[in-house]
Amino acid sequence: IPGIPQVEVEVESMDKAGNFIGWLHIEGVNLSVALVEQALSRVHFTAERSPYCKALLAAQDAAKQRKEKVWSHYEETPVEEVVPVLEEKERTANYKPVFVTEITDDLHFYVQDVETGAQLEKLMENMRAEVSAHPPVEGSFAPRRGDFCIAKFVDGEWYRARVEKVESGGKVHIFYIDYGNKETLPPTRLAALPPAFSPRVLPPQATEYTFAFIQVPQDVSTEALPAPQTLAPAPMVAPDLEPPPCGPLVAPRPTP
Repeated sequence: IPGIPQVEVEVESMDKAGNFIGWLHIEGVNLSVALVEQALSRVHFTAERSPYCKALLAAQDAAKQRKEKVWSHYEETPVEEVVPVLEEKERTANYKPVFVTEITDDLHFYVQDVETGAQLEKLMENMRAEVSAHPPVEGSFAPRRGDFCIAKFVDGEWYRARVEKVESGGKVHIFYIDYGNKETLPPTRLAALPPAFSPRVLPPQATEYTFAFIQVPQDVSTEALPAPQTLAPAPMVAPDLEPPPCGPLVAPRPTP
C-alpha cells in the first residue's frame, strides 16, 4: 500500500505455549540493529545464538567508540585472563514420587507429580461435567497451532490438549498436556477449552524427562524395536532425572 511502511516480523524460535522470539524489520531494516547503531539500546547476551549477532556486536562497538547516549559514560576496561577453576561437587539425588504416563521411542518419558494428582483429578471431573452439561457444537472449533483445547480420546472422554500442527485435509496434531502422548485427530473431535480449566488454573501436568548419560543407538532401526506401549499411570520414585534443554511439558496419560 503506497505511503505505508512495509513491516515484517521474522520469527526465530517458538516455545510450546506459542510464545516466540523474533525480529522486526521496517522497510528492510532490522529495528534491533538500528537501535543499537543509534546508541539507544545494548545487545543482550541471548543475541549470541542469533544470525544477527555479528551485525549487532559491530553496531554496538561503533556506538561505544562514539560514546553517545547509552554509552556516553562508557570507559573500556582492560581484559584480564581468568583461568577457571573447576570444583567437583558431590551429586545429590532429589527423589520425588511420580506417575509415568508416556515413554517415547528415544527414551524420553513423561511423568505427573503425585502431589498434584488430586488437583488434576478434580479438574478433569469438573471439566467433563461442564462439557456434559454444555456439549460443544461439532465443527465450531477452528484449531490453530499453539491453541489449547479439549480433545476426545478413544475412550470417549475429553482431555486437555494443545494444537501442535494443522494439516490440510482436516488432520490436526495434538499433544495431551497432562499425559505427554500425541495424536492426530479430525477437528470434529476437538473443542474449545473452557477458561475455568485453562493452564492458568492448573499448569500442564506432564513433565518431560530423559535418563542422564544414556543415548539411544543411532544405527538401530526403529522397526526392530518393540512397539511403544500405552501405559496406565503407575507410581514410581524418580531419581537423577534431567529435564531436556527445551524445558518442561507437564503429567497421567489417557489410556485407550
